[in-house]
Amino acid sequence: MMSNMNSRMNKKARAYLTKKFGAYCRGCQALELERKLVVDHIDNNNSNNNTNNWQYLCYSCNEIKNPRCKERKERPLDVCGGGCDSLDRETEITINREKEPKFREYVELRVTEEKQVPQQDLINGGAEYCGCSIKTTARWLAKMTSSQGELRKKKVGNVTMIIIKEESELR
Repeated sequence: MMSNMNSRMNKKARAYLTKKFGAYCRGCQALELERKLVVDHIDNNNSNNNTNNWQYLCYSCNEIKNPRCKERKERPLDVCGGGCDSLDRETEITINREKEPKFREYVELRVTEEKQVPQQDLINGGAEYCGCSIKTTARWLAKMTSSQGELRKKKVGNVTMIIIKEESELR
């Protein structure tokens, strides 16, 4: 089936995927710097441009997931460097990369509802909520409060609070 994604929609999908998950292949974990990535429709319905139906795949993993001719089913591409079996099994990196969006949603919801939340509570509570380490959630929160993130730190007494950046602070 031919993709219904025009250039504008493709740019939107790429921006969304890169911001939300990072620019890497969901199959073999190759970074965008290592391989060209394409926007894949998870459910194979190219008309379904819902954001949760998009994922990045490199050309090789995309061809394995979506073979376009009978021969590829019998002889899958092996130019991906051997990591493409991760499409069928969970690895530590795929598990962690699936948990980061859950953590981001948790943080965004709490900060939106409570206006300011203690940094340590987001780190500890997020680790418990997502089932990952405190070191991991601290790294994710550091990304969210970086110069490119939508949140910032604010000292209230001796407690570091996390708040939403003002429009003028966003780049």
